[in-house]
Parts: sequence; C-alpha cells; structure tokens
Amino acid sequence: MASVDPATVVSRRASDNEVLSPHLDALRILASAGIVILHYANYIEDTAAGRFVFTYTQHFNLFVDLFFTISGFVIASQYLGRVGNRASIGRFLWRRLARIYPLHIATLAFYVLIAVLLHAGLVRVENAARYPFSDIPAQILLLHAFNGDRLTFNFPSWSLSAEMFCYVLFPLVALIGLRRPVLVIVLAVAAAAGNTLFVHLWGTSPWPDWINQGGEFRALPAFFLGVALCLFRDRVARVPLGVILLPAFLLFIVAGWAFPVMASLGLVYLIAIAAVHCDVAHVTTPLARLGLGRWAYLTYSTYMLHMPVATFVVTVVGRFLPHRPGVPLALVLVAMVVLVFVSMASFRLFEDPVRRWLNAAFDRRRDLGPPPATILARSPTEAS
Repeated sequence: MASVDPATVVSRRASDNEVLSPHLDALRILASAGIVILHYANYIEDTAAGRFVFTYTQHFNLFVDLFFTISGFVIASQYLGRVGNRASIGRFLWRRLARIYPLHIATLAFYVLIAVLLHAGLVRVENAARYPFSDIPAQILLLHAFNGDRLTFNFPSWSLSAEMFCYVLFPLVALIGLRRPVLVIVLAVAAAAGNTLFVHLWGTSPWPDWINQGGEFRALPAFFLGVALCLFRDRVARVPLGVILLPAFLLFIVAGWAFPVMASLGLVYLIAIAAVHCDVAHVTTPLARLGLGRWAYLTYSTYMLHMPVATFVVTVVGRFLPHRPGVPLALVLVAMVVLVFVSMASFRLFEDPVRRWLNAAFDRRRDLGPPPATILARSPTEAS
C-alpha cells in the first residue's frame, strides 16, 4: 500500500473543515446517556424497574469502546501530518491534557474531600474502599487504568487513563499510518489478538470487560480502528453501510445483553464504521435527523459528572428524606435532570474557559500559532 502524503491529508482537512458529523455526534451523546443509565440503575436495584434496567443494560459498558473508536477517528482527522517533531507532539499532548485533565482533577477533588471527611470520622459511606488515599497518585498521573486493585473515587475516569495511553502512542501510529496505512489495520488486529491471547493464557475476564486492570490495552483495538477509518475513509465512504446504522444500533440497545461479549463488541465496531461512512459520504439517516448531535458537546461533561451528581443527589440528599417506596427512583430521575444543567454549566463556565486559557498559555510560552482546525467530529473528549 502506498504511503499517504502528509500534505494531502492536511489539504483534505482544510477543505473538510466545515463538514458536520451528525451521526458520530449523535452516537456520542447517546452512548454517554447509556452509561448514565447503566450506572444509575445501581441505585435502584432493589426495585422491579431497577432490577430490569440493571439486568438488561450491562452491555452498555461497551459504549466506552465506541468512544475509543470515535476518538481514534477524530484525533487522526485533526492531527495526521501535524505530530512529526518534538514541538508538535508536545503541543498535541498538551491540548489533550487541557481538555480532559481539569474536569478529572475537579471530580477527583470532590471525592478526595469525601475521603478526608470519611477518615476524619465526619461522614459515613457504604463503600469505604472507594476512597483510599493510596490511589490518589495514580489518579493524578492518569495511570489508574493500568493495574488498580479496585475502582475508586470517580471511577468512570479510568477511561481517561486509557485515552491518554492512546494519545501518547498516537504520534508513532500517525507516522506508521502516513507511510503504510494498512499497518494501522494490522495494529488494530494485533492489539485485539494480543488481548485475546492474554485472556486465554492467564484466565482473566474477557478483555472488553477490562477497566482498572488492563483498561489501556482494552482501548487500543478501538482507537487503532478509528485511526484506520480516517486513513481509509474514502474507501469507507464507498461501502453502502448507511442502511444498517440505525438497525445495528437498535439491535445493540435491545438485544446486546443476550450476545457473547465479543459479538456485542463487534456490533459496536460495526456501528462506528457505519457512522463514519454516513458522515464522510454525506448520507442522512433517521439517527441524524433526530438532531441529537447538537448536544454532543455535553458528552464529556455528562460522562465525568454523572457519578458526582448521583453521589450528591441520591446519596447525600437521600439521607435526609424518608425511606419510602419510590423515593430512590425519584432521586435518580432528579439526578438525571440536575446532570443536564450541571454539565452545561461545567462546559461553559469551567471546561471550555480553562481549556482555552491553558492552550493560549502554552502557545505564548512556545511562541506557536493557532491550533489545528477541528474537522468532521468532536472526539468524546473534545469540546470545540
């Protein structure tokens, strides 16, 4: 396979700068909502409705793999041909940290405060093991997806650790992809095969279930797939996949719990491929016509804040309410509404201003020009 000319990639990026990504954006916010539903169902497991939701949404954890795939596609769309030296790599990594790190630290601080109050004997919690001071260094360094003994603090943040691992590898993957694009497909297959071999040799849980132990390796096949979809997007655009996007997504939602985990993961990958096809081929499907993509900027905020909001609304506020049937369900519903407004406020008042300030500070220090344009879609951790 011939190498890809970096100039061609950059030129194509500029011409596509205004292209919208209604399907990828819709999938992002829907996936975030699915994860919220999965985690919030834990609070109402003792009700019939809660047990039903919890039982039939366990496969929603694979939405994180959809995030990883979209992230690989979007990061490659933005940065192929732009991470070829030390300065550009440093800038790339800084911009990724500027997007994901401030909210991670803010939510970590929220739970560290609870840990301090817990160890001081001022509050009581049902799961004290969630607040160990010993895990704080790994959390701060974004290493808690590698080998944590348990899920701690704001536990969904494990995926940030996995994402950062992918970002660190991206400059090398980009170099390989620009020279021999097919090798990125080989990398994706090899990562999946390596994970599978590890499972068979060491008898661990299936690798799509890896979170705090091996989560960074779980992310690699999906992220590499996303990069490959960017490299081969002209070919993907020619494959008529638009007709299967919505049926495949609905099949995953309704029946994914009944499939073997690897089959459900394969369906997630197929959904991502079909969505990329629709966006790069300018195909419009009912999923795009719903207009959900307009809320995609809340994906990261929703993902990172849904557990802190639940902790406050369901756990803290719930302790001051009478223990009556229906109260936990009502609190969960209230938490969902509160989450929407808190996510909006977080993005507009905290995440976006801080990100812009950090990026501007870096550019002033390095005397660099404006950042590369965002094209096609926002990644699950990209807000502008």
